[in-house]
Amino acid sequence: MKNILLIGDSIRYGASSNPEYNTSFSPGYGVYVKEMLSKQANVYAPDDNCRFAQYTLRYLYDWAKDLDCEKIDVIHWNNGLWDVLRINGDEPLTPICVYELMLGRIHDAMRKIFPNAKIIFALSTAVIEEWARPDFFRNNSDIEKYNEAAKRVMKEKGVIINDLYSISAKFDDSLHADWVHFNEEGSKILAKAVVEKILSV
Repeated sequence: MKNILLIGDSIRYGASSNPEYNTSFSPGYGVYVKEMLSKQANVYAPDDNCRFAQYTLRYLYDWAKDLDCEKIDVIHWNNGLWDVLRINGDEPLTPICVYELMLGRIHDAMRKIFPNAKIIFALSTAVIEEWARPDFFRNNSDIEKYNEAAKRVMKEKGVIINDLYSISAKFDDSLHADWVHFNEEGSKILAKAVVEKILSV
């Protein structure tokens, strides 16, 4: 059986409800990827929301401690939604030039820690801007710019792209748990796309 590692934010991990930020419980696609691949692969993931790129870089080695790193075949990874977050009208949490730098460093660390793994990078998913709070805000134009930056880095590094943005941008409100996260049906659609990409490499 293949050994798969999922690294990613709350779109992968899931999110608990938080009325302060208008967020509802979301199961995340990770749990469904594990179910869908149960007969074909061992699926591992940190019990953590991997958040913004610098957070992922900081904790990557910690998350790898309990794994047989040389036996990981595929890593499916995303960062971005935390990086584009605008708090109280400020600029995005991670400047785009820093985002590109961090993605390159995360990739290089993954290559070092998991020497035999193929790496897939998932583009950040779309949001419903009208449902967001102005003091805790993401917009799709930022997400698209950061996705383009990620594509440049991944092309240079020879990493496969999984375009979850294009899939999620077509979702209507019925597939959302809140303005950022997806409900069970939406997460299952994303999980199917993740599984298809993993099995294609």
